[in-house]
Amino acid sequence: MLAQEQTYLPEELDEHLVAVIESGSTDQESHLCLSSRPDSFVELPVSLSSILHQAAQAMHQGLAVTVRPQTRQLSTSQVADLLGVTRPTVVKLLESGAIPFSRVGTHRRVDLPDALRFRDSRREAQYQFIADTQVDDEGRLPVVAGEMISIRAQLAKIRRQAADA
Repeated sequence: MLAQEQTYLPEELDEHLVAVIESGSTDQESHLCLSSRPDSFVELPVSLSSILHQAAQAMHQGLAVTVRPQTRQLSTSQVADLLGVTRPTVVKLLESGAIPFSRVGTHRRVDLPDALRFRDSRREAQYQFIADTQVDDEGRLPVVAGEMISIRAQLAKIRRQAADA
């Protein structure tokens, strides 16, 4: 059975627990482990440690956390949602070769890692453009970059809420 999207409400998390999770997800030498019995431990992969770190940090700050399973092959509409652009824009990006894709019949499919790489490289290019073109007489560049990240997060939240409605 395919897992469905689930939202978890914030709970009071023990400070020590949060500290342990945070140290385990940032230190390459230490690994988080799970145990169902005192004599049995299973080491978590880096990806699960990272998820746990982000979820614990968000819940510690009083935020709800939503887990949404995602297929590895995305339609053009799903890529558009991920990138925050229209579907015709995605089709143009695919046809121009900016994002690799394959065809399944007449439908275009994009591998999730390719879409995420494009999104990340586009963001880096945008941030670099701002850094290159801004005259930073007052040292406001980090503030503006932080505001951009916050606005992106707010827009993504609004898009998700609209998609869920």
